[in-house]
Amino acid sequence: MAATEPLLEVHGRNVSTRQIAEAAGIAEGTIFRVFPSKEALVEAVIEDAFDARVTAARLATLDRNGDLEQRLVEAVTLLQERLRRVFALFHSLALSRQVSSHDDFRARQQGDNQLLDAALAELIAPDRDLLAYPPADAASLVRALTFSLSHPVLSDQRHSQPRQIVAILLHGIATHTSAERDRPC
Repeated sequence: MAATEPLLEVHGRNVSTRQIAEAAGIAEGTIFRVFPSKEALVEAVIEDAFDARVTAARLATLDRNGDLEQRLVEAVTLLQERLRRVFALFHSLALSRQVSSHDDFRARQQGDNQLLDAALAELIAPDRDLLAYPPADAASLVRALTFSLSHPVLSDQRHSQPRQIVAILLHGIATHTSAERDRPC
């Protein structure tokens, strides 16, 4: 599967089992000992890339005792890794045409978002006293801003680095608050 994913990004569903076998360093027939067809292998790669549980588990391993900003940078980095995989497969396999009308896809997406939000909320909960929003709401904002600034169509990518996203989340876009600006010298 690891050898197949980059090939799918380049060739889409036109990738051959021969290309996959060569990239994996195995005989072509070995693929069919594990997967009944090339399509089953492709579907397994898609399922793996879309599986939010992997990202949620990786978020759970981040150190909760460190600096909030550094934790968020690490979290955004993990979210972006998942998003890049998903975006690449969506584009190369034209998945948007296949899933746009599926209610089960939308329901899964909502479930994945809830799973990721819960993992993010747990990660930032130790600093709830520093947050303007409850951890669950802040987590949703982290995920949503990361998605929008990382999406190749929604953003021009100038502000998509994890540190930039976290800076916007934690400090906004203003250099000073209005109270600070209006304060007499």
